[in-house]
Amino acid sequence: MIKPISKFKSEKVENIKKRFKNEWLLIRVDEVENSSPVRGRLIEHSPDRDVIYKKIAKANKKYTVFVTYSTDKLPKGYIAAFSTHA
Repeated sequence: MIKPISKFKSEKVENIKKRFKNEWLLIRVDEVENSSPVRGRLIEHSPDRDVIYKKIAKANKKYTVFVTYSTDKLPKGYIAAFSTHA
């Protein structure tokens, strides 16, 4: 089970992205608008995507988590894919 680091409080996803240039972010979602996460708590950040994916495997399943890259341009060799769930 992953618990957000206590010093990280719920904040706008865009504010979190601004603090971590060129890093992958794992965020516990606190608020969604128009099917997009807008507020959350940072759980982990890393320039290495695999670090984030390992944390997801240990995540508490009762929370929705969001993985994103901190900038609009993904690193070379990566693509984005989207899915929905009921």
